[in-house]
Amino acid sequence: MVQLARIKVNWTQFIGAPGYTNLYWRDPGSADMSQAVVNSAVTAVDTWLNAFQSSIPNGVSYVIDPAVDVIEDTTGHLVNLFTATPAASRLGTAVGNFAAGSGAVVNWKTQNLRNNRKIRGRTFMVPYSSAAMDAQGTLDNTKLTAVRTATGNMISAFGTSALVVWCRPTTQGGSDGVAATVTGYTIPDMAAVLRSRRD
Repeated sequence: MVQLARIKVNWTQFIGAPGYTNLYWRDPGSADMSQAVVNSAVTAVDTWLNAFQSSIPNGVSYVIDPAVDVIEDTTGHLVNLFTATPAASRLGTAVGNFAAGSGAVVNWKTQNLRNNRKIRGRTFMVPYSSAAMDAQGTLDNTKLTAVRTATGNMISAFGTSALVVWCRPTTQGGSDGVAATVTGYTIPDMAAVLRSRRD
C-alpha cells in the first residue's frame, strides 16, 4: 500500500467551466506521504503548467488547489490532508479564438502491467487558443517543443516526488488499485478533444 498526493488544478473562466485536472504523486523512497513530497510535487506541477501559459487562451484561469488530498493507492480511501503553497493564480496569455473542448493531450507511459496490459494515463490541456495552432490545424511547433521539454523535465527530475498513473479499483469498494510510476510520455502533434471536464 502506497500513499499518493492528489495535486488538483482548477480550470475556470471559459464556457463549460469549471473543470479540473488531477495529477498523482508518491514518495519514491517511502510508502508514506510527507509535506516535503507534497511541496516538491506542487513545485513540479507549477513549473510544468508555466510551459502551457502561452497556449492557454487569454484570461482562462488554471490554478493549483492548495488543499492536497492523500489517498491510499489500493482502495482510493482518503487517509490524510496537506496544505501546499502554490504560485499565484495563473492565467492563459494566448490571444485569438478557441474551442472550449479542444487542446493538447499528454499520454503518460509506465513500465507496469495490469490485466496483461501496460498501464497508461492521459492528461488533457484544454482549452488551447488558435494562436497555439498552425495553418494545418495541428499544434504550433515552437509551443509544442516547449511543452514537450517541460514534460520531460517534470518526469525525469522529480527529486523527492514521482509522478504516477493511478488505476482505480476495478470494483466499488475494491482494493486492487495500482499506482505506476511515469517513465515516459508523448504529446501528439494534433488537436485533442475533451468530452468532460470532470475526472
